[in-house]
Amino acid sequence: MRELTTISLLLFSLTICKGQSDFVVLQDQKTVDELISIFKILPESTMTTSLSTTELDAATRLMTKCITDYNDQIREGFKKRGEKNRYARMYQIMSLSKYKVQFVPYLNEKGEKEIWINGFCSNYHTDWKTEIVHAFDGGNCYFTVRLNLTNNKCIAVGTNGYA
Repeated sequence: MRELTTISLLLFSLTICKGQSDFVVLQDQKTVDELISIFKILPESTMTTSLSTTELDAATRLMTKCITDYNDQIREGFKKRGEKNRYARMYQIMSLSKYKVQFVPYLNEKGEKEIWINGFCSNYHTDWKTEIVHAFDGGNCYFTVRLNLTNNKCIAVGTNGYA
């Protein structure tokens, strides 16, 4: 029984350290084509690529830093306008453990590896491990991040708006 408890705590710690409850890497051409033609998120010159475990770990660390910086900017913007912090929290990305996350790696026109990251806290999307989840509103229950892994840079971070 003690071994089972130790194993459970170890697995729980790994989940918390990873910072998210569930994720998937979508690295198929169909997904990239949808991001290009349907959602108009990526340029037409984008090419599919894979993502190694090491790159996924690097992407997760960079994403966490980008989200922290983004949340700080939101908080400071609301503070400068004299608005309450509780309103800022509506636009900040919550703890990653509250989201399901989709990673889509691709090569940009320069051949650099980039990742489009899509997070959402809704449980309504049953096909999320095979299809892109997209919503027009939903506030901070939905976020996207774009990273350039080759240059270790954050390209963009944002949450959805409110209707």
